[in-house]
Amino acid sequence: MSNKTKELLQLLQDHPDRELIFMYPEESSDHYYTLGQPKRIILDEYTIVDDTVWFRVDNQDGLFDHIAEEIASQHFSDFPLSDEQNDWVNQQARKRIDQLEWKKAIVVYIEPA
Repeated sequence: MSNKTKELLQLLQDHPDRELIFMYPEESSDHYYTLGQPKRIILDEYTIVDDTVWFRVDNQDGLFDHIAEEIASQHFSDFPLSDEQNDWVNQQARKRIDQLEWKKAIVVYIEPA
């Protein structure tokens, strides 16, 4: 049994309340399934925004930027923004992120074999 398998089994036992999800590289293939193995396993929370899966810990900067850019483009037309406008956008982005529905998960990143 590999170390990653042992790690996953232990996390499943220690955190039965978490959803188990798998993340894998999106690659074009002629086959529906391919052999893979766990590369990295983390405890995190995820949400889906604009058809993209975002992780609270792993993607926090990217999600913040995505939401802040969306808010800025909805409310302002002159760029770059002033410091006061940037502060307002950042505050609104933090509020929106806190209001998202976050699901606890054990996240397994798969590496093609």
